Amino acid sequence: MKSAIYGFRSIVAKEWLHIQRDSTTLVFALIVPLLQLILFGYAIDFNVKHVPAAVVNMDGSPASLNYLRQLENTQYLDVVGSLSTPQEAEEALRRNTVQVAIIIPPDFGQRFNTNRPPEVKVLEDGSDSQISAAASYAFLTKPSKSQPGAVDARINVLFNPQARTQIFTIPGLVCVLLQLTTVSLTSFSLVREREQGTLEQLMVSPVGRLGLMLGKVTPYLVLGMTEMAAILFMGWLIFNVSVAGSLILLMVLAVPFVLAALSLGLFISTVAQSQAQAMQMTMLTTMPSILLSGYIVPRETLPGPLYLVSDVLPVTHFIGICRGIVVRGATLPDILPHLYSLLVITLVLITASTLRFQKSVG
Repeated sequence: MKSAIYGFRSIVAKEWLHIQRDSTTLVFALIVPLLQLILFGYAIDFNVKHVPAAVVNMDGSPASLNYLRQLENTQYLDVVGSLSTPQEAEEALRRNTVQVAIIIPPDFGQRFNTNRPPEVKVLEDGSDSQISAAASYAFLTKPSKSQPGAVDARINVLFNPQARTQIFTIPGLVCVLLQLTTVSLTSFSLVREREQGTLEQLMVSPVGRLGLMLGKVTPYLVLGMTEMAAILFMGWLIFNVSVAGSLILLMVLAVPFVLAALSLGLFISTVAQSQAQAMQMTMLTTMPSILLSGYIVPRETLPGPLYLVSDVLPVTHFIGICRGIVVRGATLPDILPHLYSLLVITLVLITASTLRFQKSVG
């Protein structure tokens, strides 16, 4: 028995010395989990409030204005705009500029505070079931003859009227899985070349540094697009989640997202000194991509600083694009803000990866 554990203390001391010398490992092992606990403890909040709403007020009476103030006082809704017609309200929901539309009829003031309560039409965006459920809490007042002045709110959930969970989760899951796979694949590429000693050979070859970056990315881009097509097909085959909009548009807009995710992986690869560090840094991007992107909880619940952080994540904008096209049947003009943000993030990440690579081998 004594011979079996001979040298145990020496090996422990040796490994502890390695850990002490590798400050990066210490940081990721001790500090990062604590930071993530604090960060995401604030981030995860399923109590959705202040849902942006638009109003089509065809009455304009003091009673209708007071009714809108009462809705805002519930804190579930924030009236952010006024529209002219119900058609404009539906378009606003499709563009995702608002997530609730309140249509007040012309006879609201006449019927308010009578035994014939006015009927208010409410349109909700069903592509995010948590938001539509939360918004409904603002309209819980039911009309009755013994309660003059009650309003009969007729709620109509658009895009996902059955409130199927898969309709909400599958498009977001496509984005998250795609980013996790592409970042993981590319984050090891340059590190692997460095550890195998082949990076120096590449650097003395006629290959340009930008050409090397793009050459590293291109095969994984093809792989990522193939993976996305496969996930969409399986989502349709197994869960009956079909694309309401243009499948071609969705695939075209997936290209800048996959490029952004691959560039993020390359940037990690230029920073990490070993494959273990690359894995740790990849895991560091995983939790924000899942929790801050709107995949699990609506971004509207995030505190201000975390909301800004979520804006720089590629997956945040592609989830907006994917849910818009798959669930709401959005067209290109409807999702241009997400596209512009994604293009900027892609350009910044590719540039940063190239500059960081030049610095790391310079």
